[in-house]
Amino acid sequence: MSHLEFGGDESFATAPERLFATLTDLDTLAGTIPDLVSSERPDPQTLKCVVKPRFSFLRASLRLTISLTDVVPPHSALMHIAGQGIGASIEISSSLNIEPEGAGSRLHWAATIERTGGLMATVPAGLMKGAADQVIRQAWQQVRVRLGELT
Repeated sequence: MSHLEFGGDESFATAPERLFATLTDLDTLAGTIPDLVSSERPDPQTLKCVVKPRFSFLRASLRLTISLTDVVPPHSALMHIAGQGIGASIEISSSLNIEPEGAGSRLHWAATIERTGGLMATVPAGLMKGAADQVIRQAWQQVRVRLGELT
């Protein structure tokens, strides 16, 4: 599968500093991951977790390692996600950039599926994109709940 790219802009009523702190706090991030089974923090820049996604093309659990790099508060950060499961692997890189917007913030984010292996490599791009879009929507909703913008 060739690289799949995702991205967009999200507006928040929250100030950039608070939004950045929320998006780069790996403990908070763990609480926004759909289908999370468990998580641990081996160091301040890394989150290791297990997810059991409810995708028709993947029934096994995935062990994810999420690493933050190039953190420039309250503006930008990079994240690398490596996932391993029985017969499946995936690597994703993502970036976030936050700018003030009125009393709130505007987030520009981008993510690229860099590599897939095993069963994940056989999944058609349209199916992978649909599944990713669903997870992304759920995650943004959870971020908004954590910020108090949704109840």
